[in-house]
Amino acid sequence: MGRLTVELVEELQQAVRLDRPVAGHVTGLTDVTLAGLLEYGCLRYAVADNAVLPPLPSAVLASPLGQALRAVRSPLAARTTGRQKPHVRNVDPHEVEFHVLDGDEASVQPDWEDFLTRFSNSAVAAGFTRTIADGLGAALQEMADNACEHSRSPAGALVGYHTVAGTAAFCVVDVGIGVLESLRSHPDYAHLHLHRDALRAALRDGVSCRRLEPGGTGFRQVFKSLADQHGHLRFRSGQGCITMTGSHFDATVGDETFPEAMPGFQVTVCCRTGGGVSAVSMI
Repeated sequence: MGRLTVELVEELQQAVRLDRPVAGHVTGLTDVTLAGLLEYGCLRYAVADNAVLPPLPSAVLASPLGQALRAVRSPLAARTTGRQKPHVRNVDPHEVEFHVLDGDEASVQPDWEDFLTRFSNSAVAAGFTRTIADGLGAALQEMADNACEHSRSPAGALVGYHTVAGTAAFCVVDVGIGVLESLRSHPDYAHLHLHRDALRAALRDGVSCRRLEPGGTGFRQVFKSLADQHGHLRFRSGQGCITMTGSHFDATVGDETFPEAMPGFQVTVCCRTGGGVSAVSMI
């Protein structure tokens, strides 16, 4: 069974650079993870040649993740035409759901607020305490604000969450300017030249690309929300990728890898209770 994960997306991207055929690997997929689904959308947008990277096969689109993705319209999703998903005016839990953020103020709109509440309620339904679920919701809000304010993405940002018994995950992805270019717009960080160094800097408190405002909080809420939880974090931008697995995360730790360059910023956060499925299995 072929499963679309972030590791496979990286392998496909390398194969594309080496001018190797990849269509057969994609059409044979039968399963997908949340992060794999969204990073593939970013890769397909970046390649911009549909003959090289084909649409997702029907088996993937028929899965709960695939069906939910088809409900939204986005250049980073499975559907780029037709009407946008209407505002769902309830906060009932969903196993999986996606939302498009387009515009600087998108993360303060009523439709986003309802989406955010549904995510928190879905985490509670999956077995998390209300306190932890609301903390995860606050972390998602922080990542959404970051995408809206800093990404300058021509395709907006795409957000998704997936909850199952004992596990909750969310992703925020865009194909904007990326962390390095964003930070380098501030004179204090003009010395940065490597994507990995920019990622490390962005994770720390007091770092921001805004010149006339106090320093940012880094991704404090993400780390705070998972302080006592076993989780998995993945931050990818340009040719840099930092992953952290465990608990009590710190911006100075984490494994660094150097995949092929991807535009924008892709964030995955996964948290599980003691009885949840492996966090890695969600990405």
